[in-house]
Parts: sequence; structure tokens; C-alpha cells
Amino acid sequence: MLGKLVIPVKASGTSQDCSSCGVKVPKKLHERWHDCLNCGCSLDRDHNAAINIKNRAVGHSVLKAKSLLSNSRIVLEAYTYCEAEV
Repeated sequence: MLGKLVIPVKASGTSQDCSSCGVKVPKKLHERWHDCLNCGCSLDRDHNAAINIKNRAVGHSVLKAKSLLSNSRIVLEAYTYCEAEV
């Protein structure tokens, strides 16, 4: 991984927090889909967690990270599933 920057982040709660609006959406481990009733974001639980981890790595809140990472494939895929904009 030459030339890569590794930023450690606390991963706890990343699958519970909505990557679109930041609201906590509690779910049991066997629940594999993230559905946020607050903003309508609907995507795979691990995909949601990955977006949150990436947002934490850049050190910005969910909403700021959206605009900073708009050219990122993972965020563009999230926009496909998350119709509501905050």
C-alpha cells in the first residue's frame, strides 16, 4: 500500500448511524439492510457502515463529508439509494 494514507477510526456504531442524515437507526446483527425512516435512505448495512467509516476518516460530519466525497464511487452509490436530500 505504498502511497496510501491509513487513518484509524472508531468503527462502533457505524452500521447504526444513517450515512445520509446521521440519525441512529438501531438494528440487530441479523438485520442486513439499513432503512432510515427519517430521510428514506435504504442500502445494505455494510455499505452504510463503510460510508460512515470513510466520513469519520476525513474528519467531517455526515453532511460535510457528502460534499467532500461527492466524486467517490461509494458515495455516488449511496445517492442512488438515498433519494431524500438533507
